[in-house]
Amino acid sequence: MTVGLEKMTTQIASNLLGKPEYRQIISIAGMPGPGKTTLAKKIHKDSNVRHHFEKLSWRVVPQTYNKRKLLIDILSSLSDLDRDYISEIEDEGKLAECLYKSLKGRRYLIVMDDLWDTKAWDDLKRLFPEDRNGSRISFTSRLKNVASEISHVIIEPPLLSTDGSWDLLKKNVFKKERCPRELQDIGMQIAKNCHGLPLSVVMIAGVLSNMEKQASSWQRVAKELSSFISQKADDYIPSLKLSFWHLLNHLKSCFVYLSVFQEDEEIPVPRLLLLWITEGFIEKKRAKEPRRCSRGVPHRPN
Repeated sequence: MTVGLEKMTTQIASNLLGKPEYRQIISIAGMPGPGKTTLAKKIHKDSNVRHHFEKLSWRVVPQTYNKRKLLIDILSSLSDLDRDYISEIEDEGKLAECLYKSLKGRRYLIVMDDLWDTKAWDDLKRLFPEDRNGSRISFTSRLKNVASEISHVIIEPPLLSTDGSWDLLKKNVFKKERCPRELQDIGMQIAKNCHGLPLSVVMIAGVLSNMEKQASSWQRVAKELSSFISQKADDYIPSLKLSFWHLLNHLKSCFVYLSVFQEDEEIPVPRLLLLWITEGFIEKKRAKEPRRCSRGVPHRPN
């Protein structure tokens, strides 16, 4: 999923680790699907980045933004205080003070993923100290106008070329094996219809991976994708629909069940498997193989 993002990774790392000393805000913006969150996570996990900053936090900002919850999320990831203790602080002003003090005098990196508007930034920007020590704030957003209002440094992950899409598709479907000659032309057409979005390519690859490697099967997928496809290059929904309809029935139920959780809620795998077993979606013996249970389930766009 990081195909084509290497140059971006180097560019962002350079901005994070280099000058200027003043607090800098870096945005990763663009349509859903080209890998904004993937890129941000890759940077956040980089060993040089983690060594450079004293305090690091990664938080998803739900579309239904809640200031108090975001304060608790960021503070609990930065401080030594127990999350339960922090959650008991009812006064937002006290939470804000604790956040500011936990960052004061420290070189920090705060990453806020998936901003839908400027409200979260407007609420929190005064809580991030400007100590001229090279601190950085980064965020991702699918809305370029949001990025331009907050940051002067805007990075847009590139779309894949048709060849790049085909390479990614082959890598996900065939792993280290060679693609049969009879599948190359139809495979290239499928890759082209993904409009350069890595997310769409990976989802379609998941469909193809679970099918027989025959031209007739791939032609059927190509036809279905064409019937779903939108003329908008930034629309990943057709690929998501096709990926969903090709799931096994029990996996469809598992996927739909995720709607009972809040947006961007972190779900422990053992808990999720237990819930699926309780609902009768999967057998208990399958729960011992989490990767097998979740194989082919579409992932969150980024």
